[in-house]
Amino acid sequence: MLCVACVPGACYNVAMPNDVPASLYTFRIPGLDPEATPIVGLGIGLAGLFLGLRPRLVPWPLALTAAAAVLYRDPERATPMDDGALFAPADGLVAGTAELYEHRFLHTDALQLSIDVSPLDVAVQRSPATGTIEYLDHRMSDVQAPWRWHIRGGRAGEQLFVGIATDWGPLLLQITAGTLTAKMTPLVTSGDRVHAGDRIAVVRFGCRVDLLAPRDLIEWKPAPGARLRAGVSPIGQVVPL
Repeated sequence: MLCVACVPGACYNVAMPNDVPASLYTFRIPGLDPEATPIVGLGIGLAGLFLGLRPRLVPWPLALTAAAAVLYRDPERATPMDDGALFAPADGLVAGTAELYEHRFLHTDALQLSIDVSPLDVAVQRSPATGTIEYLDHRMSDVQAPWRWHIRGGRAGEQLFVGIATDWGPLLLQITAGTLTAKMTPLVTSGDRVHAGDRIAVVRFGCRVDLLAPRDLIEWKPAPGARLRAGVSPIGQVVPL
């Protein structure tokens, strides 16, 4: 679908794909997710109103604005140029690694790097490498999240599987919603070309992110407990053939 926007003396054709959320075309406060805009606007508006009527109530709308600024962070990041490197797919702490057979996309023995994303971490997940989305599965799950802030007896949540075919091999990103997760929003579709550091999903209020690669393909770097930044922290290097 094409949206034609006309202004005096000029006319522009603006492509608007049907599969792109309308929220992506709304005003965005730099460094924040577009969903934060109405919350921040409401907080600032109420603070101005209370300043003239009830000054003692001003801290409450300011607290709302501050909470939105923390929970809806989406900073721009520059991913280093290194075709042989893997970068962190999420902000959070490294929970550890495990070896297993991956049957969905890799179909081989794999090494899994697990990252705990807390409710206060940036909620945007990014592509760990440049490639093409060749597998996408978004489903409900009964998996119980094992991270520290998990509340026992939590409800079933969502899982998102994103398979990326790179020039040197396949990768699978597995995102598991936490007990507090509000929603899980994929930002890519099958067939999309992504670059290292591109946004691929938003999972609000915590999740578990597992990155899987063929066991002997990558030399992994981070140790358990290491703090990672999505699209910036190097987590592995492709093993030369």
